[in-house]
This record gives sequence, C-alpha cells and structure tokens, in this order.
Amino acid sequence: MMKKIPEIRISYGWLVADTASEVLNEKWGDGTALRTIEEYQAIAQKYEEWWKPFNDQILQAMCDTFGLEFRQSIIDIYVVPWFYAISDPMIIGPGFETQDAVVNTLTHELLHRLLTDNTATNHGHDFLKDWRQLFGDLPFNTLVHIPVHAGMKNIYSNVVNRPDLLEMDMKDMADNPDYANAWKYVEEHDYKKIIHKLRKQYGTIAS
Repeated sequence: MMKKIPEIRISYGWLVADTASEVLNEKWGDGTALRTIEEYQAIAQKYEEWWKPFNDQILQAMCDTFGLEFRQSIIDIYVVPWFYAISDPMIIGPGFETQDAVVNTLTHELLHRLLTDNTATNHGHDFLKDWRQLFGDLPFNTLVHIPVHAGMKNIYSNVVNRPDLLEMDMKDMADNPDYANAWKYVEEHDYKKIIHKLRKQYGTIAS
C-alpha cells in the first residue's frame, strides 16, 4: 500500500538568518560579509531542483522501509547561513556544492523527521528509551543515527541503487566517532534485522 508522502518546500529562511546568521558570522567568520538575500534564494531554488528528481522515490522508500507515514503533509526546509543541517526545524546550510551532497543530507534529515514525528506515535514519545532497549545504552548521537543509517543503507542499496551515496556518507562521517560508530553498528548487526526490530517496535507502540 502506497504511503502518503509530504510536500517538500525549500526556501531561504530569512527570519532565522535575520535572528542568528549575522551574529554567528561576526563571531566565527573571517570578516567576509554574508551573501545577499537574492543569492541565498537562488541557492534554495538550486537545492530544490536538485532534490526534486529524487523526492517521490526516496520519501516513499522511507515510509515503506519502516512502515510509517510522516505526520506533516508539508515539510519546510530552510536554507540558513552558518548552519549545517538539522531536522527540527529542518534547516540546511548554503555551502553544499553538489547534488549528491544535498540529496544525501536531506535523506538523512528527513529520516530523522519520519522516525520521530510520524502517525504511529504520539507527539513527545520517548524514542531514546525505545532505541536503548533495542541497541543498548549508547551515546546519544550514536543511538539516534543507528535507525537513520539503517534506513539509508536500505534506500541506497535496494531502492535508488546509489551505493556511491552510501560510500560518500560513510566517508563523510568517518571523522565523527559517534556517527562512525552508528555506521559500524549497522554494518555489524545487519541493517535488515535492525529495520525489522524497528518496524516491530513501532507496531507495538501504535497498538
């Protein structure tokens, strides 16, 4: 059965930028001025064009992988200077230079959103407690990325046929111990078995 997938809207998050980006630029920057509103709007449009060809296939694959549906019918993704990527609110930085990097990052963050904000669970549910029962008492960033990485491996290996994106993500995360350990866990414990456990647990939560 096809799951309903949300509309993804990517735009320049000028309100967040107006609140935070100038301060961050002054604190951490090298004196280079922020780009213009028009330049950031163009980046957001480029990201949306890069994501669009993958949108339906990847979002449907996420839902099918875990047997879940997104709670939201529209997910806004904001491009904001001095941010990298976070899932809630969904923000992505303007520094991604390739389509592969954008697709991989949005897949990662949208999996976080689906796994923690779906129609099978109540808002505010304690997912950390569930995942500790499944995977052990691991550091926060390792624990929350085991489900995400298992989902990415399934989608890249069996749906979109992009093992290069899988390799890219593993390489990008190699220098971050928590993220690298999440990938190590997925490789050692079989992503299919991890997904099966998660599907069973979400089904128990929903019943």
